[in-house]
Amino acid sequence: MKIIRPTSQDAGRQGIALIYAVFGAYVAASIAALLFTSAGVTRVRSTVNRNQVRADYLAQSALGVGKTDIQNAVATWASPPTSGSVTINGISVPYTITPTGSSVTVTDASGMQTTRVGYEIVARAEVEGIVSSAHRIVNSELTPLYQFAVFYEGDLEIQPGPSMIMGGAIHSNGDMYLGGGSSMTLDTNYLRSVGSIYRRRKDNISSNGTVKIRQWVKNTFDPSEPNSFIKMNSKAQMGGVATTSGYDSAFSDGYDSNGDGDFDDGGEWMPFVPGALDIWDEPDGYATPGNTVLTGAHGVNNVAIPDIGSIQMYEPSNSGDYALDSGTGEYEYVGPGAGTHAKGYFHSNAGLSIIISEDQSTIRAFDGNGVELPSMDLNGAVSMTTVYDARQGGNVPILSVDMEELGEADAWPSNGLLYVAHYGMGTGTNARGVQLTEGEELESALTVVTEGSLYIHGDYNTDDKVGAAVIADAVNLLSNKWDGDKEPGGKLPKAEATTFNTAIVTGNTLTTQGSYNGGMENLPRFHEKWTGKSCTINGSFVCPWASQYADSPWVNGGNYYRAPQRSWFYEQDFNTLANLPPFTPMVVRGTDVVSW
Repeated sequence: MKIIRPTSQDAGRQGIALIYAVFGAYVAASIAALLFTSAGVTRVRSTVNRNQVRADYLAQSALGVGKTDIQNAVATWASPPTSGSVTINGISVPYTITPTGSSVTVTDASGMQTTRVGYEIVARAEVEGIVSSAHRIVNSELTPLYQFAVFYEGDLEIQPGPSMIMGGAIHSNGDMYLGGGSSMTLDTNYLRSVGSIYRRRKDNISSNGTVKIRQWVKNTFDPSEPNSFIKMNSKAQMGGVATTSGYDSAFSDGYDSNGDGDFDDGGEWMPFVPGALDIWDEPDGYATPGNTVLTGAHGVNNVAIPDIGSIQMYEPSNSGDYALDSGTGEYEYVGPGAGTHAKGYFHSNAGLSIIISEDQSTIRAFDGNGVELPSMDLNGAVSMTTVYDARQGGNVPILSVDMEELGEADAWPSNGLLYVAHYGMGTGTNARGVQLTEGEELESALTVVTEGSLYIHGDYNTDDKVGAAVIADAVNLLSNKWDGDKEPGGKLPKAEATTFNTAIVTGNTLTTQGSYNGGMENLPRFHEKWTGKSCTINGSFVCPWASQYADSPWVNGGNYYRAPQRSWFYEQDFNTLANLPPFTPMVVRGTDVVSW
């Protein structure tokens, strides 16, 4: 075998090649090491960034929970907690809430007042050693529910027979149906429907009566303001222009008589959505612009009704302090968290609560601390009786409360909240409740709540007027002339002019096709012949639910009632927050001011 040996030149070249090879390997190894190190750094940075994002997200989420805590507390007349925590994906995130000390009451163009109270929320989240802190200033905005003249959670129907005047802000979270047998005058600068506004009945397409709505001014209660009313035309008032039910939300195409593409010629009508803005805006020459009639098509949003609080005597609760005693049929205290039920909101907070046994033989009264009062302490201010309620089908058992005697007995609720409840509630004549008599002058501001029917007999809160409200399954108004002698098949008793100065929160039945529920004009229920007599109400009308107990359908005529002349107005005293009734529900919103 021939062996080839390299020459010295070849050896040199091979040596250089070896050096290059070794150097290349070194460089390659260095690069690889660098790449591995860089990848490790990238992974670390990626992890850090990911944890930072998670911590930021958790802190921001905790701010949102703190904001909700503020809203929930304020809505129930409580102070927000100073701290709290929320667990998200297994990580506990603490936060603190501190009042900023800022509080201001603002009045919008429609006259509604909102109190803004500032709070700072600080949250701190930690994820695998990465800490994120978030700060937010929020305003809790409180608008009293009674600053609406009319507030309906569902559809609002106003179809009075006799003439009716209504003033103040009118709002429906559903649709609105306007009409009547005679004339209805809406003296307001705030007519709002989250849905549509129709110039007809809900239960059929009948479009009748005259509806007049005021053009927009800043303050409808100022007599120096322009006072211009424009009709919302019924179908018959449209001068032969084809419509479904008059000039309303269903009039979507307008009427262009000559087809020239505009609505500027005589006898032409703009579609309702732009037309409402043009018709019920500010009067000519008025300095401040505005609009009275607005619907969801104009951008009206749902106004979340506040948690009014339960009017029930007891409610199911997994951590309640009360349980039903099968022997007595009544709820008894069994210890903290040991029961199946808890007191309803108003029952729990009442300065004076009066509870009647199912057989009506026992009346028990308790003060705000839950201490039972001897019956003598009520000094004859309460007694059991009945009211003949034709709509409910007979004599309804009620507790009659003489408001004058209650004050003289020094039993007036210290916090202005009186609660009355009956065991044995049911529908029809078992829709038991309370009657308020001799209420012309109230001892002090007062809210009366009952889970059943409530009857107000005679002028109420008319002397030295104070903030007053009634909250019930059904609210009934009896005139000064009512003597309790109404009976089945008897002559309908005659009413006389009577005034009620109170906010009313109550339920109603639902309108179905061909069956009217009586509308807002019959939200407070009547039982006399009011023909030609005036029923005056200054207050607020709120319908947040359907009646649970007094659930018989609306009927008029016969032995039921004849409608009054209705003069119903928003209580202007409610514009001053200090004049509101005790435990006024608040519409609460939370608005962000700044975050960092």
